[in-house]
Amino acid sequence: MKIINKIYSLLAAVMILVMASCSPDEFGLGDKNLSSEDLAENIAFTITHDESNPNIVKFKSLLPSSYSVVFDTPQGRFQQDEVSLKIPFNGTYQARIGVETRGGFLWGPYAEFKVDDFCAEFVTDPLWTYLSGGVGKSKRWKLDIDANVITKHSDLWAGPLGFWGMDDDWSTCMMGQTAAAGDHWNWTPGIADNSWVMSAMDYGYMEFDLIGGAHVTVYNAETGETLKGTYMLDTDNHTITFSDAELLHNSGHDQVATNWRSGLKLMGLADDRLQIATVRDNSDEGKCLLCYNFVSEEYWDNWTPSAPENTQVKPTLMTDWRDWVEQKTNKEITYKLANPDNEEGRQFDYCNLDGSAKGIQLTAASGIEDATLVMNSESKSYIYTAPNGSQVSGKYTLNDEGVFTFDKGFGNTQLSATGNYNMHANADNTLRILKVSKDDYTGHLKDLWLGSQCLDDQGNLYQYQAYHWVAQSASSASGPKYKANLFFNNSGWGWKHDGDIANYMSTNVFITGDGDYSLKFEGAESNPYLLYIDVNKILKDNPNCDITIKSIKVDGKSVDFDDTLIPRGYTDDDPSTNSFRRYVLNPWGPAACFKFDSGKNEFTDFKCSSSIEVVITVKMDTGAPVVTPSEGK
Repeated sequence: MKIINKIYSLLAAVMILVMASCSPDEFGLGDKNLSSEDLAENIAFTITHDESNPNIVKFKSLLPSSYSVVFDTPQGRFQQDEVSLKIPFNGTYQARIGVETRGGFLWGPYAEFKVDDFCAEFVTDPLWTYLSGGVGKSKRWKLDIDANVITKHSDLWAGPLGFWGMDDDWSTCMMGQTAAAGDHWNWTPGIADNSWVMSAMDYGYMEFDLIGGAHVTVYNAETGETLKGTYMLDTDNHTITFSDAELLHNSGHDQVATNWRSGLKLMGLADDRLQIATVRDNSDEGKCLLCYNFVSEEYWDNWTPSAPENTQVKPTLMTDWRDWVEQKTNKEITYKLANPDNEEGRQFDYCNLDGSAKGIQLTAASGIEDATLVMNSESKSYIYTAPNGSQVSGKYTLNDEGVFTFDKGFGNTQLSATGNYNMHANADNTLRILKVSKDDYTGHLKDLWLGSQCLDDQGNLYQYQAYHWVAQSASSASGPKYKANLFFNNSGWGWKHDGDIANYMSTNVFITGDGDYSLKFEGAESNPYLLYIDVNKILKDNPNCDITIKSIKVDGKSVDFDDTLIPRGYTDDDPSTNSFRRYVLNPWGPAACFKFDSGKNEFTDFKCSSSIEVVITVKMDTGAPVVTPSEGK
């Protein structure tokens, strides 16, 4: 035992010596809290010049690889252990290293280094010439907006400021490449319709030169301040850094971004185009890139408004649309603004030039569904009644392109709760028909979408404000009806409805009262996986309603089932939908009366070659609620 203890003691001593020999001084920083002095040059990093070209300056971290370091250089910041810069101009520069420590992020002191000579080779990239005009020259750039709310390069962007995803850069903006993954998106609003972005004014200029160095002058007309400094363009990484100056921008975004100088992203640059982005890193709305769009002063001074194009994308209306809008028998048609409570859809929206809705979510002002439009095709007269009871009446004309002209206009009715969306005709009292549709149940005229033009700052049409009118027919007022559909799919989710809805959807069936209703899937399927029935909004007016399954037939043959085992619930388990759902085939909780093959993900009794038909029995009032929130979960 004594011998064993001595062996253990000897091994412990050897291990201590080995551990001590593996701890050289350069790794000692990892075992203590760092101070700024620990991050000085030649302690935490080195600065060296390339032997073949001294204008290539290299920075290398001496810290252990466990540290995440950032180099702050004349060409921006780099989060990597080694950095190589191509610096074309002679001068004295500064750099430092920063590191994440136990106590937070820590910067070391700046270290100075010199570049003795000018290297013309490093300014031969065309980007230097685009930005400055070339060696020995200068070039001015203007933020692309003026006091007349005109954006001059509207063929490239809608306004002077664009919002981009954090991973967007030169490749996605200038080159137009599609990124495989990451935070990629963009939106550049026009100032005419989005005055909150920035004020419309001439903001001054940025002037870049290559006269004895890379100099920049920034004149900010909003503040009256002029800054003079230098700049560094990194043509490899597409960044730009200002010293003693900053990116020209509007004061309204001063507080949402903390860096207007260093390592800014160069998003685009050509002869008359410049786009530079900083990070919006101090906003409650989250991080994104703020990309400022500039045009060259030469382009600015020589710009003239382009003539409007004669060819425009126009809505494609249904066949015989005019016979529906100006009917031969029912010559007077009354419309009301759509009522979402009646499942009539949005009351207003923005639409593309082809009439397709953009789906912009805007909160409606109270009571706008009371707005009424009465049109008489025989007298060519109209009466518009606003929600407050005020009226506009007059005569109308309708041309073959679907454009109404209302001789007395259309008033000016606030539709959005915020007051930034009003219903009105164009300046020439016109409105264009964007869409006409029929009621699936009655076959009568139902929807009439009318649009007023949205013009950009050069007078070009780019979208419509769209107003959704619903025709009021005698049958539509006879009583409520509830749309019922059967939805179906296989385990590969191969069935679609019009390429949009993610499941097969049967032809609409309308529930109008107690009785039996048939819903049918038509097609062949060897891998039946999902089958359910939805009746929209029926529980809102009929909270005691019940829907029982009367029969199920596959290719005309009856399938045995037990209705009590088939779940009742709300659509998407959400009571607010007020919609009744019966999950006939539920792969996540199969009813015990049906055979579900979990290996093949299919209900074996429902394989079909032509159809699956489900007949339901509806009873509007059973005396008590059949579906409650707890049951619908």
